[in-house]
Amino acid sequence: MVVLRGITWKNPRGYNPLIEASKKYNKKFPVIEIVWEQYPWYEFEERILDNFKKGTGIYDLIMFDHPWTGTLCSNKWLLPWDEYLSSSYMDELKQRVVAPSVESYNFNGKQWALPLDAASHCALYQKTVGADVALPTKWEEIKEWAIQTQAKGFETPLVLSLQGVLGSCLFLSMMAAYGKPAFHDLRKENIDEDAAKTVLLLLKDLQQFCPEESSKWGPWDIYDKFCENEQYLYSPSIFGYVNYLGPNHAGKNLYITQVPMFNHNKSPKAIIGGVGLGLTYSCKNIPEAVDYGAYLMSDEVQKEIFPPHYGQPAVKAVWEDNQINAEVNNFYKDLQPNMENGYIRPQYDGFHEVELAIGNSLQKWWDDQASLKETLIQLKTIKL
Repeated sequence: MVVLRGITWKNPRGYNPLIEASKKYNKKFPVIEIVWEQYPWYEFEERILDNFKKGTGIYDLIMFDHPWTGTLCSNKWLLPWDEYLSSSYMDELKQRVVAPSVESYNFNGKQWALPLDAASHCALYQKTVGADVALPTKWEEIKEWAIQTQAKGFETPLVLSLQGVLGSCLFLSMMAAYGKPAFHDLRKENIDEDAAKTVLLLLKDLQQFCPEESSKWGPWDIYDKFCENEQYLYSPSIFGYVNYLGPNHAGKNLYITQVPMFNHNKSPKAIIGGVGLGLTYSCKNIPEAVDYGAYLMSDEVQKEIFPPHYGQPAVKAVWEDNQINAEVNNFYKDLQPNMENGYIRPQYDGFHEVELAIGNSLQKWWDDQASLKETLIQLKTIKL
């Protein structure tokens, strides 16, 4: 019996489709068993690092977010998929999945993950009776939208995704949309101070229209709150989660659209998310693991297993399917423009630590525990 052991994040989207696909794969190949462990999002990637640093080598396959790519491959903890899958397969894969899913896991000319799950930021909104103010398309328009919406009886119509590393993602995407991408090279300036000041002050000003405790809400909290409370109408830049939207889910009235842009720069930048499948250096059964990875990327799995089991697949066969879109309030078709105009975060060794440090600094700003000057100094001085 060949046993492949993997680790993923604890969420129906991250776990359920993998379990169902593994069962079907085992029926095809009874001598191969796939075991998936799941841990909360804030814990599972640290658990991966701890496993590698200790050299325990218990995982053959890992799910991870693309900003970890540089750290994982620079320490030689991953094997590149394109050394085991043909160039024709990789070329075809790039055409089959929504861009830039494949590109987000390419580092130093090698492919370090297969993009099983695709996502980006999007604007989340709720169709509610009485909330008939046109949605803003620019960051500078959101305050006036909120004022007009409050006048219609919606006390806290706006929710910003600010918690921890999610606040870091929001800040980074807005800096990119402003035309001043941040933290790409720590040997140079981390941030453009004028752009950062504009972004921070804009977001601080918008917090007055948000629920007081919302700076502590994670993305699932925000989606849950939208499903439960029709007072919440708009979140301008948040990771898209398909398993909340549609007539068969809690968010019957939830929809997504394009993230806002800035007045001076007509290029919205939705930060790229998703989760990729990595092949570890300690994998003892590489041919079997590679075949299983290709199976997970097949249309058979991505289209027939992922959607009904709360997955969010990457293949265009799902994203462009009219019937699937009708079941999820057009989620995939509306997310695709955000993806294709997306912003890939830095991937250098250690960026995951930088991203956490950004989030920690910003959390103090959101919670009025640091001044603008102190926050800018902290952001400018983040180093590995």
